[in-house]
Amino acid sequence: MNAPRLAWPARVLALCFALGAAVFPGFGTVDLAVPIVAPSPSFIQAAVLEGGWGLVLSLLVAVPFFVIFLNPAARAAALGEVVVVGVVIGLTGVLSGRPEFLTATAALGLCAGLLAAMLRGWTTTGRPQAWHLVLAAVPFAGAATALVLGAAVSAAWLGVVGAVVTLAVVLSRWGAIPDSRSPLPLVLATAAALPWTWYAADMIGAASEGREPIDITMGLDHWPMQAALGITLIALAAWGHPIPATTSGIASMGFGALAMAYPDHAASPGTIWGVAALVWGLTVLSWGLLRRGAARRQDATRDRKETPLTTHR
Repeated sequence: MNAPRLAWPARVLALCFALGAAVFPGFGTVDLAVPIVAPSPSFIQAAVLEGGWGLVLSLLVAVPFFVIFLNPAARAAALGEVVVVGVVIGLTGVLSGRPEFLTATAALGLCAGLLAAMLRGWTTTGRPQAWHLVLAAVPFAGAATALVLGAAVSAAWLGVVGAVVTLAVVLSRWGAIPDSRSPLPLVLATAAALPWTWYAADMIGAASEGREPIDITMGLDHWPMQAALGITLIALAAWGHPIPATTSGIASMGFGALAMAYPDHAASPGTIWGVAALVWGLTVLSWGLLRRGAARRQDATRDRKETPLTTHR
C-alpha cells in the first residue's frame, strides 16, 4: 500500500479539471441541462448540439476526472478515457477544418499526463467514503430547493450536476479493474461502427458547410464535437473496461433520448436512430455492469483463497 507525496495535490487538480469541464469554462453540465429546460427559444433550436457537447464534457471528461479525485486507484482507465476523448476531438476538429480543436486535445493530454506523473506509484486501494455520498447528495438538495423557489433552469442544472457526481461516486468504488479479454466489447463496437461513423461524417460535413445553427462554446463550434461524440463512443465501447463502457453506454442512451425528444432539430438523426442509440447504449452499459460484477466475484474468491485458516482449540 503506497501513496505518493503528491497524491492530494493531484486529487485537488483532478477536481479542478473536472469542474473546468463540467462547469467553467467547459459548460458541460450547463449545456446538458439545456435540452431539459431551455432558457430561451434560441437555445432550443440547438438542443441536440447543446446536449451533445454536454455529454462529451460531462460524462466522458468530467466524470473520469471526478473518479480520480475520489479514488486514484481507478486512474488508469479514467485517464485513458480522457486521452481517447482528447485525441478524437482533435481528429474531428482537423477533419472539419477547425484546427483550433487541437488546443482541446493538447489541454486534455496535458491534464492527463500531469495527473499520471503525480500519482505514479499509487497502490492504495480506495474504499467507500461517507463524504462521497454527501458530495453526491448536495447538488440534488440544491435542485430541490431551486425547484421549490420556482427556479426551473437552476434546478435542471443542479440535477445534472448531481447525476454526474453520483455516477463518478459509483465508478470510483470500482477501483482498479483489469481490462476484459472477452470479445463482446469489440463485437458491440463493430455493430455500431457504421451508423456512428456515418453520423460523425454528417456532423463533420455540417461543420465544413457552416450549417445552421452556429453554436459556439469556448471559441469552438459544436458540430465537430457532435462528430467526436460518435467516434468516441465506438472507441470506449471497444475498450473492454467497465468504466469507459459505463460512461459511453450512458452517453449513448442520453443521445438516443435527445434524438427522440428532438427528432426534427439540428444534429438529430431522428426517432428510429434515437431508439437504436438508446438500445445500443443500454447493451454496452449492461456489459460494463456485468463485467464489474464478475471482477468483484473474482476478487472475493481470491481473497478467500489467500485468507489463512485458523483453528481454535
